[in-house]
Amino acid sequence: MNNPTARLTIPMDKSLRVKLGKRADELGFDSPQALLRYVSKTLVDGRKVTFGEVDYLALRDKKDGWDDWGPVPNEVLERWAKQAADERSGKAKLQSFDNIDDLLADLKSYVAKRNQAK
Repeated sequence: MNNPTARLTIPMDKSLRVKLGKRADELGFDSPQALLRYVSKTLVDGRKVTFGEVDYLALRDKKDGWDDWGPVPNEVLERWAKQAADERSGKAKLQSFDNIDDLLADLKSYVAKRNQAK
């Protein structure tokens, strides 16, 4: 059975609507509505969500993990911090993919290399 949907109309300044659309796009959402649905669901579920800069290395010191999705291993936090710093400085460009097949192939290659190193 499908869940019925309800429409929520939120009056806002047009410039805010445009900025919200740009920010939603930056975050990978296809529309401001998709972003607001995601945030709404997250709040209702009692989870935390952050947008923007994250100090990954500072998160290592938290004993309970850094978010509601569970703890992140220190080596992952350190790798993310280095990747973010390299990307911001222009030293490195994070890899991007045009389709899911390329992403999965790269992920499988990474996992295979990591398993060989063990």
